[in-house]
Amino acid sequence: MSQSKELQDILAALKDGGKPRALATVIEAKGSTYRRAGARLLILEDGSTVGGVSGGCLEADICARSEDIAADGRPAVVTYDHTSDADLVFGLALGCNGVIRILVEPLLQGEIPAYLQAVENSLGSRRPLAVAVVVGCGGDLRHRSGERLWIGADNAIGGELGQSPYAERIVDDARMVLSSGRSELKTYGSGSGELEIFVEAIRPPLALIIFGAGHDAIPLADLAKRLGWDVTVVDGRPAYAARERFPMADEVRLCRADAVANEISLEGAGAAVVMNHNYHRDRAILAHLLHSPVSYIGMLGPRKRTQKMLEELAQDGLSLDEARLGRLHGPVGLDIGAETPEQVALSIIAEILAVSSDRSGAPLKYREAPIHDSRA
Repeated sequence: MSQSKELQDILAALKDGGKPRALATVIEAKGSTYRRAGARLLILEDGSTVGGVSGGCLEADICARSEDIAADGRPAVVTYDHTSDADLVFGLALGCNGVIRILVEPLLQGEIPAYLQAVENSLGSRRPLAVAVVVGCGGDLRHRSGERLWIGADNAIGGELGQSPYAERIVDDARMVLSSGRSELKTYGSGSGELEIFVEAIRPPLALIIFGAGHDAIPLADLAKRLGWDVTVVDGRPAYAARERFPMADEVRLCRADAVANEISLEGAGAAVVMNHNYHRDRAILAHLLHSPVSYIGMLGPRKRTQKMLEELAQDGLSLDEARLGRLHGPVGLDIGAETPEQVALSIIAEILAVSSDRSGAPLKYREAPIHDSRA
């Protein structure tokens, strides 16, 4: 989930005819930084931007530097070390205590780079992609910053970096990143020179299926889409499963609960929330979801209601082992005192994000480990 929404916004801006100047990408973040590796900032010729590489403290400086980088026509890596008070002298007044390195690349107007086209295809097909980019090269090695190699889930490889003498090792590392979903900064070479490469995991947006199109499903679908998630709404009532009620959703499906197993694909779905407000419909859908690979299953309603469904499903012969029940969240959502449909939607979205990120959802002030993983 990491940077997919930002990438979607950047790709949309490039396709909408915006005149780009440069694209800035965080390639390394150490210590306390607001954004992590993979965060991006698109800078347009008129000075407007899409995305971000910090909480707002670096963007103006990056934009100013991008003019010279674009005029030079060559990518450059900019390092901000705000582990000391020295930055205050230069007027950046950074609020975090870490080191961040940013690759700034000039972009040709009217042309979307090949690797971004590969990223767009990856996001559209909901399949992961690993992209390796040269961010440093020394000694006798003949590589330029910005050269890339990418590999998808189908093992298809693209990019000029595929001709590198280190291509085989880069591909192996890219496959590892593709599998783990964690971006890495790698170094290759010997005494004749070193090649530094940022290998990034591009993950598709989380796919959420909402079963039930009542009024409380509207803010849930809206908030999920604001996060860049892929949203499908399913209901068996024609008056509810209507596109005009869910203009933000990627798909609105009219489907009875007893036909869900045959008509609604759960392939690639990361989360499902059941909120039909009808006991029998919800139980039928729950039975199907427990048989599926969906990793998060949320049930709206009291715990006793869900427990009764499980008891009945067990009597019907459904095996309720720990693996299946571990994915079930009922009542759905975090305990934040939610009352209104909008608050309940926030509670549900927060729990899905916490579960998908392998976090507890507890207040950060009680977290003893670093807020961010050491790797993206």
